[in-house]
Amino acid sequence: MNPRVRLYAAAALLVLLAACSTPAPKPSPSPPVGMPPPQPAATPAPGAENGPSPVPPAAPTLWSHMRERFAMPGCDADPQIVFWAQRYTRHPRRFEGYLRSVAPTIAYIDRVAQAHDVPSEFSLLPWVESRYRAYPPHGGRPAGMWQIMPITARAMGLPIKRDYDGRLDRTRTADAVMQLLRNYDQRWHDWRLVDMAYNAGEYRIRRLHAAGPAPEQPTVPDLAVTRTTREHLLKLLAIACVIREPQRFDVHLPGMPASQELQEVQLPQPVLLQDIARIAGISDRRVRALNGAYLHGRMPLDGPWSVLLPSAAAQRVRDALTADALPRQPTTYTVVAGDSLWEIAHRHGVSVQRLRELNHLRGRVLKPGQVLLIDRPN
Repeated sequence: MNPRVRLYAAAALLVLLAACSTPAPKPSPSPPVGMPPPQPAATPAPGAENGPSPVPPAAPTLWSHMRERFAMPGCDADPQIVFWAQRYTRHPRRFEGYLRSVAPTIAYIDRVAQAHDVPSEFSLLPWVESRYRAYPPHGGRPAGMWQIMPITARAMGLPIKRDYDGRLDRTRTADAVMQLLRNYDQRWHDWRLVDMAYNAGEYRIRRLHAAGPAPEQPTVPDLAVTRTTREHLLKLLAIACVIREPQRFDVHLPGMPASQELQEVQLPQPVLLQDIARIAGISDRRVRALNGAYLHGRMPLDGPWSVLLPSAAAQRVRDALTADALPRQPTTYTVVAGDSLWEIAHRHGVSVQRLRELNHLRGRVLKPGQVLLIDRPN
């Protein structure tokens, strides 16, 4: 064989052997049974390179909304503020439970305060006055959760009648108090002096500080007032301090479901509270507690005619109004000497049994001056 041909043949053989020694490519593995095949990476959305989308802020709670509207000094403005705050919260779980029970009332008052442009600290004023207890009237003493004297009630336009005491009317009293506080602020432009005027009386504070704000220091303005008046302001700042910094006192502020929100329902006529309770679907005791101004469970014939109820119950009463299904309130009769149940029933065309049921009577004895409810004729 020609030497050159032999050389070309050897080279070709080496190339063929090298090709045979290269391993074949492996097939791609199949995905496990039940699993989808891998997908190509998604194209990032515009702006995603700047990080994850921001989480929308949580809806404001009653307490956070109040904090935004606080206008007076905070926890550390005076050592006595923390002192009183610690006294209020010395049993944190008990404090939380009580705060939960009065939260609907606080929320309602705070809405009224905001309508009058009064800071949220004053939604807590009944905490200092009464712990939100609606004290009943007794002679010339203060009454209601705001502890209003009879003479002050008349000046505020809150009537006091046989069947109705405006100091226990949660809607009208809240409105009247906030209007009073706003009037005080127009004189002093200092909410600390406004609180002191509420406790000590406007004219006493006017004698001590005629108009305009007091110096920022001390926190409790240096006026010749009683210890009670000074502590009144400190206590108000203290309960606001707990709302500002609950964790400082090992307190978890309770939530308030929307169903507990209190709403006022205006009525076209007087209605017995027991009938309101039946239509609203809540207990008579609850209705009376929220509407304690109607001292005997009935509304005065000359008004006012309205009720304060939780939102769901309020809607049921509105539905009854729309359907013209609210029963009329019976008339009243005042017992005189010599009256008997049979005579009163016969005179008004009702049964003795109905008189007993309507007035929750057990025995037969009536007292002169006793007021009985009498069904109106259809």
